[in-house]
Amino acid sequence: MARELARRWNEALQRVSEVATQLATLQAQHVTLKDEHRQRLLRLGQDLSTVWHHEAAPVALKKRLLRTVLHEIIITRVTESPEYLLHVHWQGGVHTELRVARTKPGKHRRATAPDVIDLIGELSKVCRDATTAATLNRLGYRTGTGKAWRAHSIASVRYQYRLPNFAKGKDWLTLKQAAQQLGVSDSVVKRLIAQGTLPASQAVALAPGVIRRVDLDLQAVQSQVQTVQARGLRSSRHRTTREPSRATPHRDAYSCA
Repeated sequence: MARELARRWNEALQRVSEVATQLATLQAQHVTLKDEHRQRLLRLGQDLSTVWHHEAAPVALKKRLLRTVLHEIIITRVTESPEYLLHVHWQGGVHTELRVARTKPGKHRRATAPDVIDLIGELSKVCRDATTAATLNRLGYRTGTGKAWRAHSIASVRYQYRLPNFAKGKDWLTLKQAAQQLGVSDSVVKRLIAQGTLPASQAVALAPGVIRRVDLDLQAVQSQVQTVQARGLRSSRHRTTREPSRATPHRDAYSCA
């Protein structure tokens, strides 16, 4: 027993000697900041987001920053709601409480974003899957795995989320289809939409507009269409015979072609 105690005592003394040597080394390496450097560090601390997102800030530096300001994070699962409760303990004794949503069963981080699902459902009223995919790619959207959209991936999302596949050109119309049904030009339909006479929905900017077929029969819409058509008949009677100009068709925010 005495021999064991002596061994432990010697090991403790050796450990004390090693720690003292390390402390002396650290004290020798201590650098006193100049007032200029101190003020610069304080300014950086007031705008931590700039430092954190700076392209020259390496991951190792970010880890050091976290270790400097964070003491620990305690995560507790909340039973009455699908959340995690995070208690963030900062250096200095300040505490912050955060709530983070838990991933639902059957879901994962690579799932399609909810706004994209809504957009696919809206576009499917007037666009085929290939056109919907091209529209999403043009608008900068990507699949849950970060890939470009294809017709089969649109069909997969519709099947997974039980989105209806509407008959094209039946209950919902594009701007061009609405113009053909009314017997007017695309610009007339655009004007009716802009002034609020003809209701139309557009999920996001630059996405094709969607028009309900039944709204073409609105009295205000029919009245303006008849006025435009009558004006066109009067002007055609006074038009001199010449080769009509052919306007180059273009795609716009209300097109699904």
